[in-house]
Amino acid sequence: MIILGTGAGVIQPSENLLFNNNPPLDLIVLGVTNQSATAVNVAAGETLFGNGGQARAEASDGLVSSLFTFNGLANQSLGIELVNPAKAFTQSEFRVFVGRGTATNLTLTAYDTHGQQFQSTFAIPSNGFFFVNAIDGQQIDRFSLSANGSFEDLRQVRIGGVANLVAVPEPASWAMMIAGFGGVGALMRRRRALSIAR
Repeated sequence: MIILGTGAGVIQPSENLLFNNNPPLDLIVLGVTNQSATAVNVAAGETLFGNGGQARAEASDGLVSSLFTFNGLANQSLGIELVNPAKAFTQSEFRVFVGRGTATNLTLTAYDTHGQQFQSTFAIPSNGFFFVNAIDGQQIDRFSLSANGSFEDLRQVRIGGVANLVAVPEPASWAMMIAGFGGVGALMRRRRALSIAR
């Protein structure tokens, strides 16, 4: 399960996401976490740049306002994912700074590494902080946010629990394993019955 919510310092992930000052303008800016040097993409439907001050991802025109499709999910303002598809994370905390923008609500969508979607809509709090937190052994593959208007930037992004993907068998694999265990059990019972009969 992935819990979505608002509030600063609720989970306090361990790593800060940093951006290089004045990288090339693009629809995706690359950030790197300060402890594990994990590469993170922040994507948008408009030209972005990363600002190292408070580690902000900003639109080149000053307001994030264009919606785009992020990994198949339409009408998103920004999307965040690790660059390495073999890695995942368990938590993130970030601030949406509305500033001169018009946004009042934000829909936060997160996906676990099995493709299950978790989504909630919130009024943007005065401090602008949101979080995603995976529990019960889940890992987060990516998350995105969609605002009902414009905002100035995404800032103070923190990420925690970066690790390799935890391999969990697919349902068909579970069925084959269970059938295999049943077959082995039946063979063992038959051998035992044969050895007793002799």
